[in-house]
Amino acid sequence: MPSLTTHCAILETIDASTLEHLLASGVGRFVVRQLAPTVVVVDHGRLPELRRHLKQLGQTPRITIE
Repeated sequence: MPSLTTHCAILETIDASTLEHLLASGVGRFVVRQLAPTVVVVDHGRLPELRRHLKQLGQTPRITIE
């Protein structure tokens, strides 16, 4: 049976090593599930905190609302 999740946020990186670096730099605490080597589902309720953390790491994520 298929599963449909609402209120979901996804973090996608250009390559697996970038995601590994981010996870090791504290982003892992926001991750709910890893979907692929470059894609994780993150806690949508903590997006402001995640954005601040990424900014501290020198990352400026492109935010897409769909």
